[in-house]
Amino acid sequence: MEYLDFTSLIEDIKSLNNQQNYWMVRTMGGAYYREFVRGGYIAVGYNNITLADLNHLPESDNLAKEALKIKFNNQYPDIRNSGYPVAQILRFSREIKEGDVVIIPSTGASHVAIGIVVGEMYEEIHPFLDDEHHCDFKKRRSISWRHACRKESLPPTLQLMFNSRHILSDVKGYASYIDSVIHDCYVKEDIMHLVLKIRAKHEVSLEDFCDLKAISSLIEDFCQKYQTECRGTLTMKIQMESPGWLRLSTKTLGLLLLFGLFTIAITGGGLRYKTDEGLELYTTGIGGAINDYLDRKADRELVKAAARAMDSLKIKAPEDMLPIIEILNAKNKGRRDY
Repeated sequence: MEYLDFTSLIEDIKSLNNQQNYWMVRTMGGAYYREFVRGGYIAVGYNNITLADLNHLPESDNLAKEALKIKFNNQYPDIRNSGYPVAQILRFSREIKEGDVVIIPSTGASHVAIGIVVGEMYEEIHPFLDDEHHCDFKKRRSISWRHACRKESLPPTLQLMFNSRHILSDVKGYASYIDSVIHDCYVKEDIMHLVLKIRAKHEVSLEDFCDLKAISSLIEDFCQKYQTECRGTLTMKIQMESPGWLRLSTKTLGLLLLFGLFTIAITGGGLRYKTDEGLELYTTGIGGAINDYLDRKADRELVKAAARAMDSLKIKAPEDMLPIIEILNAKNKGRRDY
């Protein structure tokens, strides 16, 4: 029996930088939300404080704060409490880094957009203003927006983030929830996470939810039959509402990779390819082993239970696993062409 090696596939799983920070940026009561999303940026006001002014501040944060406060008071003498805007400007210019995650809320935080900071801060000297463009803030950062949704679709814990009224808030404490919104298969700090999106709008029965355990039982039996090392413990966090999500986590990367591949195989998500004669299976490697197992060697009742749970919960196949499926398909096509 061929020993199945997961090393090459594990290397293709998205790895997140554990040094990145997470920020929530207000949009002037939602007035600039659409503009930020369409324009691919976030911005901060007080235009009389220029990018050149910020670049010439002392390196020391304390000295920079004092120097900027003096300049700010000269430019905006009518603002009595200059400490707050000065701190916000410095945080925007110095603490936000390329690769950080940014969240912006719309009016009343009814909608939310999440993106990644791209490049350094820049100054838009002549902001374009018309009936659809109202933001004249010049100090900006480019954002690659990755996800937009209604706030109510977010995990309940993450919704608490919007209680902060600051212009710019450090929300790294919500990092695990934010990661699971914009990624569904990733590794961070040597722990792999797989997020299964439950799209069912009806009430989820306990029986259907518990039937997901059938996938773990199938994997355990699969590992024994194919001499594959997959010992480990899966922990999970659940957003209990429906629709909702289920996040599985483990340090045993191969185990969770198998869980994802089995999920895709059971839902018909791409581990097979069609020929003139119908469905053709992989003949070697991990893809072939999974298909061969599910078709000929697996407990039929377990497969039915897993399929029933996936269908009832309307679980979406993890999109971040698609590159891995493409690699498996490419390898299999190469074997067929050969």
